[in-house]
Amino acid sequence: MNCEELIEALWQEAEKKIGAIIRETGEEETRINNETLLRISRLREDSQQRCSSASGKRTEETLSEAEKRARLINIAEDLKLAERLYRMSQASLRKLRNRDYQGSFRIMAEELPPLPWKTVRVNPEDAGLAQEHFPEAGIINDDNISGGMDVMTDNGKIRVINTLEKRLERAWGDILPHIMREFYETV
Repeated sequence: MNCEELIEALWQEAEKKIGAIIRETGEEETRINNETLLRISRLREDSQQRCSSASGKRTEETLSEAEKRARLINIAEDLKLAERLYRMSQASLRKLRNRDYQGSFRIMAEELPPLPWKTVRVNPEDAGLAQEHFPEAGIINDDNISGGMDVMTDNGKIRVINTLEKRLERAWGDILPHIMREFYETV
């Protein structure tokens, strides 16, 4: 499975779940923004009714602070959303096993440099596949791996992590902006 297929599969899964996240996060963000805008509006109205030049300056400082706090709240909400999307994407990786996974495993194994791999860490369901592709290596089952392999040479000096989790981690910086853009276009 190449990076594009991984991105496409994750994108499809994210589209299914993003609706609920969009509503939940969007409602919270809207509520916070509305409260902030209402507060700013009230502060402006109050300041215009009883403002001298000194109190006008203080009002502007207060408004500036309120706007700054609103931006910080928005940033914090964006970070929470990004973290939730990443966790959801990680949870969706196991579903990729349903799409020609044996072929994907073979491709991932072929991507490795031709070295005498001593240990191969794989999902327990992949032990047979791993034994086929790495007959000289010791196979270690790891439930934390959704798919792919984590291989190491005899002396441990060379280790290659070619798992779905690692691929998601590497591609996340490219995937997240697209998801966030769609989120904001929807909201």
